[in-house]
Amino acid sequence: MLWFWMAFIIALVVVLAMGEPTLRVLVSIKAGQAIREDAPERHRTKAGTPTMGGVLIVTGMVMGVLLTLGAQAALSQQTLTRAWDPAVFCTTVLAFAGIGLLDDYLIIRRGKNLGLKARQKLLMQCVVAAAFAAYLFVNAEVGVTTVLQAGEWRVDLGGWYYPLAVLFIVALSNAVNLADGLDGLAAGLSLIAACALGSIFGLRDTSWVLQGAGALGGACAGFLNFNRYPARVFMGDTGSLALGAALALIAILAKVELIALVVLLVFWIEMLSVILQVISFQTTGRRIFRMSPLHHHFELLGMHEVRVVMMFWIAGIVSGAAGYVLARISI
Repeated sequence: MLWFWMAFIIALVVVLAMGEPTLRVLVSIKAGQAIREDAPERHRTKAGTPTMGGVLIVTGMVMGVLLTLGAQAALSQQTLTRAWDPAVFCTTVLAFAGIGLLDDYLIIRRGKNLGLKARQKLLMQCVVAAAFAAYLFVNAEVGVTTVLQAGEWRVDLGGWYYPLAVLFIVALSNAVNLADGLDGLAAGLSLIAACALGSIFGLRDTSWVLQGAGALGGACAGFLNFNRYPARVFMGDTGSLALGAALALIAILAKVELIALVVLLVFWIEMLSVILQVISFQTTGRRIFRMSPLHHHFELLGMHEVRVVMMFWIAGIVSGAAGYVLARISI
């Protein structure tokens, strides 16, 4: 785990060092957040807070991965099975960040919460995820790449693995995006998930993916310095789409996809709350929750934002710990 923490610290330092200059730039270009019309009333005070802060997370993560790999190469402590894996990982995350950046830019330019259309955003995400799946297909390892395993149970999905991988990446990217609605919520949950996935993967391997998880965790930790309540900057879709993609890619490359379903449970619940709300309203005209995603439901029940975030963080820690215990049992 030494290199995990090395990547963590590098990403953390990069984000902290870049934070203030980046905030000044975002303020100077008037990159203010537009608030949804149906958002809870207390969110009105957040209008104008700088957004697109996800550039900090993505930059910190990429720098953490590359600098750690460079240090390992200099010390001859890392041999990559597939030399292009780190580059493809970083490129895919940057592509998702680019989609989010375009969405954030359109929202800022139009002055209201109206960026890319949902189908446009989904199509671009699917194209990028499919490109990553194609890379996996071309470089597939027999008996490894398309296999899902938990303990003694294992199943080889064959060609079905690749479309399911695309679905997993796109779904998690959007799940994190939905969870990004309160100060520090998505960044904190992603920090917890990255550390949990790193710990799980570290039980059996020490490849560069461990550094990827560490860099992601460090970048989120650094970002929380600026995004905790009351937030001075929001990550925007630039950050949330990239975070979800990064977590999915780490789970896929580390071959802990099934365990990741448990570790990332809070994100799945947030997404499920939206799906159930839409289905219920369209079929019965009634809402299950006062507002979705789920974190807004608790807000409208009268809970303070900080309390809701802490409650969700605790749930994230519990799901991460549960995933770790399952991984230990499965060894």
